[in-house]
Amino acid sequence: MRIRLAFAVVLLFALAAAPARALAPLQLTTVKLDKASDKTEPRIAVGPDDRRWAITNGADGAQVYSSRDGGQTWQRTKADPVQREATIDTDVVTMPTGRILASELDDAGINFPSSYSDDGGATWTETKGSTELADQDRQWFAVGPDQDKDGKPTVYLLYHNLGSGFVTHNMYVSKSDDGGETFGPPIPTTLPGDAAYADLQCADSGGPSSITVNQKTGRVYVVFTTRSSDVGGNDLGGCAATPLEFNIVNATRVWVASSPDDSPGSWQKSLAVDDTPQGKVVSMQLAYGALDNQGGFYVAYPESAKPYPELGGAALKVTYQKPGTDGQLQDGRWSKPLTLTPANPSGDLGVTLVHIAAGDPGKVIVADYEAKHIPQAGGDPVWYMHLIQSLDLLSDHPHVADQQASDLPAYRWTASQMMGVCGEPTPVQGVENGTACPRSTDVWGIALDASCRVSIAWPTSASAGGGGVVTGKIPGRSFGSAIGLPGATPGTFVTTQTGGPDLCGSDSSLPGGSQGAPFQAPRGACADHLAPVSRFRGRARATRRGVRFAGRSYDLACLNGRTGRHSTATLRTIRVAIARRLSTRRCRFLRGDGRFGPAVSCLRTSYITASGRSRWTLSVRARLPRGRYVAWVRGIDAFGNIERKRRARNLIRFRVR
Repeated sequence: MRIRLAFAVVLLFALAAAPARALAPLQLTTVKLDKASDKTEPRIAVGPDDRRWAITNGADGAQVYSSRDGGQTWQRTKADPVQREATIDTDVVTMPTGRILASELDDAGINFPSSYSDDGGATWTETKGSTELADQDRQWFAVGPDQDKDGKPTVYLLYHNLGSGFVTHNMYVSKSDDGGETFGPPIPTTLPGDAAYADLQCADSGGPSSITVNQKTGRVYVVFTTRSSDVGGNDLGGCAATPLEFNIVNATRVWVASSPDDSPGSWQKSLAVDDTPQGKVVSMQLAYGALDNQGGFYVAYPESAKPYPELGGAALKVTYQKPGTDGQLQDGRWSKPLTLTPANPSGDLGVTLVHIAAGDPGKVIVADYEAKHIPQAGGDPVWYMHLIQSLDLLSDHPHVADQQASDLPAYRWTASQMMGVCGEPTPVQGVENGTACPRSTDVWGIALDASCRVSIAWPTSASAGGGGVVTGKIPGRSFGSAIGLPGATPGTFVTTQTGGPDLCGSDSSLPGGSQGAPFQAPRGACADHLAPVSRFRGRARATRRGVRFAGRSYDLACLNGRTGRHSTATLRTIRVAIARRLSTRRCRFLRGDGRFGPAVSCLRTSYITASGRSRWTLSVRARLPRGRYVAWVRGIDAFGNIERKRRARNLIRFRVR
């Protein structure tokens, strides 16, 4: 089901008294994933050929979907990734080779059955190593450069230990040098004697928040939250924090750890946010981190207006640190937090579940849930997905546009209930919150494509509960359900940016960190400004049941210091547009699901990603009405050069009778 969106910007303001500079609204498309569940924690990634990959849950457990038409339609892969008793904790990443790596947190062993696919999800091969230990919780993957030059990228796995965290608790990173086929031993990011280690003890963290890799240096960055204690001005770590909490931990600190290679003892910690003296909660389960493409690091987080357990009215804030010569992050060098959405200390609204992505320095987009009151909710806050963008965040007077991304209500809860606060205020309230209270899901997906346009995968709620814990109710009341509200539709959705300002200043500029990993261009001695060349081979094989094309492409690349040389190594993706001609100017374009879009100008070309690069094919099963058709093929190289339409070269006409 496709839902048309209202693109109106619901809030636009400047962070200082400078005149507001209006940002154009983002153009967005939201699609419901067929037969995907609500109350999920979906994740999303974009491959080097611009195919989008989303993982979520359904009746069969963890399910992977792909889109080859820029997010307009989504289809489930032929096979599901390896799993046994899947939970909602999932992740998916893509690699420059086209490989997909997918994972889920499994109840059978409390670990991460993971698998990779080199054929678009038709088959999956299970990974080996430390993905399947025991007592593992909330996995995150990140892709880095190919450090050993074997043609397989380096992949990192971040997780923490759950139940055993009351004995000793840590954030662990495991490394794979073979593109996710095998993972080495887990390396702790904190050690005894570290302030971060002391904070983590007694399981005083809700878990890891994100991991990313600098594609130029290979340095790895991990973000996690902790709950510390301030007793008479002394920091006594997590074990002195009260009340005792489990599973759901209302953190007061955000840490960033970095390492050049995940070797033992190499992790260095920096305290990015510390609200321990005020007792304010600064995560709502996570505080997301992102690198820009020059190595600057951003941490986005919600900050409650009041101490725990009152989580309503939270502000959205971002802190930033400029890149050092070695990429190491230093304490005391974090910027003063920038407020993107102000707090609402008198109300129960605010923001929660914050995720961030970055492109060029100062160009960021943040996605979160924001609450408002609507008459049909009977006074309960209703949460909607929002996208908050700034293209000059590092300026003296940054400007921010806050846009509701969808009219779909996601949850109907107070902010505290979203985070599972339902127990009575007793010494064991924190344990009850984490084991017996319903709550919203904690994680969803955000990704940028090669044009630095955003896609997000996110759930709505059909009933109370979620988050992978035992569900419960306050007597006489069920909360969380959005059913009965205008536009309420339970399920998993993907929102894709199709227009409006992006986060990159040029075609050769890429997302920062692991977001840019699939799109990294080979290094050369000269600039490449020439686009690929593509041709159809033979005729289109078209019937009333579908169409098939084949062709060849090559890039005009920079080789041995000379430009315009034929190369296939620098091809990124081949796309084909298939149009049914309604008139000389009006067309309907075929989409990845085999259906035609609405009638538009033939100049508004809509493409489908082909299989292969130098030799490529495209097959689409579809009902093709009789009539005249035209198809265009265009190649895009690793430097962002896009092939133009040329009638004599990359256009083909055909009829269906």
